[in-house]
Amino acid sequence: MSSEEECFNRRNVYALSVTSLLTDISSESVYAVLPFYILSLGYGRDIIGFVEGLGGFLDSLMRLISGKLADHIGKYKLLATTGYLISSVSKPFFASTSSWPIIALIRAIDRVGKGIRTSPRDALLSFSTSPKYRGKAFGLHRSLDTVGAIIGPLLAFFILPFLGFSGIFILSLVPGILAVLLIATIVSEKKLCLRSEERKNPKTVTTGRPSREYWFFLLSVGMSGLSGFGQAFLLVRSVELGWTKEYSLFFLMISNTVYALTAYPVGIISDKMGTRRRYLYPIVFILTFVTGVILAVIQSPPVAIISFIMLGLYMAFNDTLRRIITGLLLPVETRGTGYGYMHGIYGLAYLVGNTILGKLYQIYGATIAFTYMSLTALIGFATAALFSIMSQRSILN
Repeated sequence: MSSEEECFNRRNVYALSVTSLLTDISSESVYAVLPFYILSLGYGRDIIGFVEGLGGFLDSLMRLISGKLADHIGKYKLLATTGYLISSVSKPFFASTSSWPIIALIRAIDRVGKGIRTSPRDALLSFSTSPKYRGKAFGLHRSLDTVGAIIGPLLAFFILPFLGFSGIFILSLVPGILAVLLIATIVSEKKLCLRSEERKNPKTVTTGRPSREYWFFLLSVGMSGLSGFGQAFLLVRSVELGWTKEYSLFFLMISNTVYALTAYPVGIISDKMGTRRRYLYPIVFILTFVTGVILAVIQSPPVAIISFIMLGLYMAFNDTLRRIITGLLLPVETRGTGYGYMHGIYGLAYLVGNTILGKLYQIYGATIAFTYMSLTALIGFATAALFSIMSQRSILN
């Protein structure tokens, strides 16, 4: 094999992964308690759904815009650093308001920052490895990212009884600024792993557009967002089942631990499976369906623990495989844009899914809401299975 085929830029991969770790310490300490903060102010679950969905949509919209811009100007690191900075300085402002529209605005600004950074960062990470090791790189990134998502709720668990919600919001600034300094000083756009073969793949470059398989894969990605499967409503449900807020945060830490321990192996397995990695993505919808059924049917406190474990597995498979498969279906010239489309479609679907789930939850209760999640997962499984069939001769190796 050539040295290009063996390329793995450790400096970039490790620095980007630790940057995400620090950022998730900041973000997850805040968003682990934000649903409870909203409820403590007297607002309903529908407001939680709207705030979550709006933030997710703007996040993904900005991923599309920043991905296109990064491809156009070639400044992947600059855009990523700017996004991290916006997110870091916005979250402490939650401490200054009790109005849900202002909370939604702050959440939106933070998610805009996340959106600005994500597509350029994912593209930069994919450029830092040859395809042979792309699963390893993204698996490591998602694992360390989620270590931060374990530490964040853990800090919130200890800080909440002493400093309250405001203390958590303000202290989130510290790891956020450290993340900005790390990416600004360590990550480099030099010596990237750009292989000439990637520029010449006839499935993508000859038309100047992504492949048919790529667009069909995005349909599956959209269905995963439409299910509304995420931590906010699991936190709310765990309290309804009899657990305290502190225990709910502990369950979230368990979920993130499962995510962190699973994401890297998922990336390694993806690399080893080669073209057969397409069969992994339907697992995302199996996990969603089973969790929805359990939450809809069983009214028992242990269900909360099980659902958070399932969420950890879901995120490990979904977040890791979405990034791996997207990068392998795209040419170098449009990778930032392609990641932007993927994240944008997911975000729009997540907005709709969270809004529907929140409305159903508020009006009809948990059974109907989580039944919706399961039914959406069934449709998503069908689209993922069709993608697996369609991509038998794709460039997923």
